Amino acid sequence: MDYEVVNMYKDDWPKVKEVFEAWWNRELDRPLIQIFSPRNVGTVSIDSWAFLRYHPDPDKALDRLFEQFSTILFEKEAYPNVWVNLGPGSLSAYLGGELKFDGNVNTAWFQGFFSLDELKNIELNPANEWWKYTIICTEVATRRCKGKAAVSFTDILDAVTVVGQLRGNYPTNLLKDMFTNGYELKKVLERVHDIWLRCYDELCDVMNVSENGYSTWAGLWSKRKHFVLQCDTIVYLSPKLFDEFSYPFIVEECEHFDRTIWHLDGPLELHHLDKLLNIPELDAIQWIPGEGNPDGGDDCWLPLYRKIQDKEKLLQIYVPPEKVMHILGKVSPRGVAINTVCKSYEEAKRLRDEFESRYE
Repeated sequence: MDYEVVNMYKDDWPKVKEVFEAWWNRELDRPLIQIFSPRNVGTVSIDSWAFLRYHPDPDKALDRLFEQFSTILFEKEAYPNVWVNLGPGSLSAYLGGELKFDGNVNTAWFQGFFSLDELKNIELNPANEWWKYTIICTEVATRRCKGKAAVSFTDILDAVTVVGQLRGNYPTNLLKDMFTNGYELKKVLERVHDIWLRCYDELCDVMNVSENGYSTWAGLWSKRKHFVLQCDTIVYLSPKLFDEFSYPFIVEECEHFDRTIWHLDGPLELHHLDKLLNIPELDAIQWIPGEGNPDGGDDCWLPLYRKIQDKEKLLQIYVPPEKVMHILGKVSPRGVAINTVCKSYEEAKRLRDEFESRYE
């Protein structure tokens, strides 16, 4: 079955999907570039917290997102992406953790009070409030986005961080477990990881991925089975603890999915990069410099970008529009994906014209 055309906000969606496939297959001879800009005046604004802000009404969340999409131009490979976001680590809430959302500062977090013994036999309860809400949001979004936008997975995060959230006092209790009860912790991690994979598969069925393809919060569409991999906890781990408690799950995930991208979140994760780059099945690295650091268009990151590309990994970076052409002149154009947000239509047009003049 052919894929549905996203014709309300993205008339060239069939062509764009071909570009994504070529990028994933390392056959695209130019950079992939996603340019977002206002259609007229104002700024690009997409409420990534809409499904929590309007809980328990997914229709209100979608109305808000569609209203915002109508004010945005999605240039080149940019596309409207409905992210069913309940916060980083929603699996914690599915397993009985408390979900807290602060709409004033737009953040959500999770808190659990489970012992390791309790977690050893933990199950996913189909009647769990937040799991049911995720399913409903995904069902409604899949139906209402047909011909309008892509639907992306909620952020179930990773088993290690989720267990840390469920243990409480994150990350202290989890780190103590690694030193004092590593054997039992590994059994818990394996159990939660199995539930993690099951949640993903169930969401695939709801999203009808065989027809609609795969999208995530990172906004890189794929025809084949795809997910963003990450582990917030590795910033606290020595190489030894990383190898023992996190790395085996990462390798398993890379082998499980057809296409994977690692969310490399700030300089504190860099001491694990070599191990990640040596996983043959890991396709891509997404670099996020982190708050207080130079943006993704700064020359200070060029050694990192070149290191990733030298390992033949795809690379996704977020770059201010005024630095896009400069940074593209410093890295290989093949296998890089640029995400940029312009302040005006005129700025987006200038960037698009310059990009096409150089590469097309």
